[in-house]
Amino acid sequence: MVEEEKVEAYVNIKDKTANPSPLGFTGLGLSAVLLSLSYIGLYPVDSMIVSMAIFLGGFAQVIAGIMAWKKGSVFGGTAFCAFGLFWFSLAGLILMPLIGWIEGPEPIALAAYLFLWGVYTFVMLLATLKLGSKAIMFVFVVLFVLFMLLAIVNATGNTGLLVIAGYVGLILGLASLYTGLAEVLNDAYGRTVAPI
Repeated sequence: MVEEEKVEAYVNIKDKTANPSPLGFTGLGLSAVLLSLSYIGLYPVDSMIVSMAIFLGGFAQVIAGIMAWKKGSVFGGTAFCAFGLFWFSLAGLILMPLIGWIEGPEPIALAAYLFLWGVYTFVMLLATLKLGSKAIMFVFVVLFVLFMLLAIVNATGNTGLLVIAGYVGLILGLASLYTGLAEVLNDAYGRTVAPI
């Protein structure tokens, strides 16, 4: 009886897919900037905000999250998908009462919603401590502060604090845009052009 020889072959597959983080940070950044400007009082929350929430805040981040998950990033997949779905839920909170599907939330319910997102963000912030990116860590610190400020605004009705939250949101949006665009520039130039 002839013994069969076992041959093992190893295939090294190189991941050629792009980094999805710039898309996710762009979705968060542009949506946060435009929503925050409404908190500051430049314009009301209208179809522009809802459209940004759905199409850039929502879809862009969920797509980035799915791409990050495919690349093996538990943090990126979870963060971008969850926060993308946050933007969808925010759009739903605005649209559903307008079209008569259901009553809008009471301020205390909205405060609870924002507080829970703040708690979630804090836990994700703890994960950023191991990522080695000061820019991403900063985005999550500011996002945590923003959620907590907005929860307090809705619990107390303090409109002056809403303007402060608007400026914090503006910082968040600009920091997120910086992070995403820095990643694009660093990739395009093949070196660190903008530190993250």
